[in-house]
Parts: sequence; C-alpha cells; structure tokens
Amino acid sequence: MEYVSELWHAMAVTGKTVVTILAILSVYSYAVMIDRLLALHWARKRSSELAEEIEAASQGTVEFQPVMNKVSEAVKQRYCALGTVLESALREYRMLKDEDESDEIILEGVEVEVGRSLDVAVANLRARLPGVATIVGVAPFLGLFGTVTGLIAAFRGIAEGGGGGLTAVSAGISEALVTTVIGLFVAMPALWAYNFFMNRVDILAIGLHNTASRLSAHLTRRLLRNERANEK
Repeated sequence: MEYVSELWHAMAVTGKTVVTILAILSVYSYAVMIDRLLALHWARKRSSELAEEIEAASQGTVEFQPVMNKVSEAVKQRYCALGTVLESALREYRMLKDEDESDEIILEGVEVEVGRSLDVAVANLRARLPGVATIVGVAPFLGLFGTVTGLIAAFRGIAEGGGGGLTAVSAGISEALVTTVIGLFVAMPALWAYNFFMNRVDILAIGLHNTASRLSAHLTRRLLRNERANEK
C-alpha cells in the first residue's frame, strides 16, 4: 500500500485523472456484470416456471381471463421475458377478436406480435451491455493516453535535470506503465463479460422464441376453439 501511495503522489494531474476515470469505468463494468447476471438468471428461471404453468393450464379448457391473469402476475415479478411476450400476444388476440377478425388474421396477428415483443424483450436483456463494449474500446486508449503523458513528464524531467538520470525520469516512466496496466486490466474483464453475456442472451433468446411461438400458437388455437364452442 505504501508503494501504491508513493506512485499516486508521484503522478501528474493528467495521470491521476486517467487512473480515476479508469477506476470509475471498472466499477461500472462490474456493476453491469452483476446486474446482467441476476437479470439473466431470473429471466431464465421465471420464464421456465411460467411456461410450465401455462402448459399445465392449457391441458383442460382454456379461457382468456384466467390465462391473462396468470401471465400478468408473472410480469409483475419482473425479469420474466416470456411473460411480457405472452402478455402482448394475448392483448393482440383480444383486440383482433373484439374486431371480429377471421381466425387466420388472428393467428397471423398474434404471431407478428410475438416477434415484435421478442425483439423488445431481447433488447431489454442486452441493456447496458453496449456500455461495457464501449469500455472495452475506450479503456486501452485511456491507458495509452496516460502512457503518452507519462513519457512527456519523463522527458520534461530530463530537460529540467539536464541529464538522463533515473531520478529525473522515474516518476514519468512509472506513471506511463501504471496507466497502461490499469487500462488493460479494465478492458480485459469487460471484454470477457461482454462476449459472455451476449452469448448467454443469444442462447436465451432462441429458447424464448421457440417457447413463446409454441405457447402463443397453442393458446390462440385453444381459445378460438373454446370460444367457437361457447357460441354454439
């Protein structure tokens, strides 16, 4: 700690500024990692639970309002991506049904709404990840900026000291090396996290698409069949 303190006090204002900015970016990137880890965990868990509940409820007679209430309750818990998609699909079904559209138009409209809602759900799962990608690109350049300012300080020390002794250049060289290392240590975990979470989102998106398309189509057909039976 004493060595770190000495390095900090030896740095120029520009070096301290670079290190401070890098520290803030590092804290932000780790906060996003924790946030996305929890968000993806709950999205996967609650979507899976809702899918099981809907499949169990659709074995018997399917009625609109009980299914809608079950989906809305799941959405209120937050991080239930499947719930938001099915809620939009059921609302589209109700609207088209109230407009006395044909079964073909209703099925097509629900399918289109599922695709649209899935795009929104996946975008929400990727929230703040573009910021991490920005950190990946910016952090090394901030470190390089600190390297350049440190070397400038070293050459200034040579000019002022009239020679190239270690004392004259040590502060500037240490600043250059420290900022470079910190920049890399900020960028590398952020790069890993961005690739990891984007891959997890893509995998989750495929599962959501398959499950939402299957459940929405099944529910729509069962609701139409049930309402036709009630009309008779």
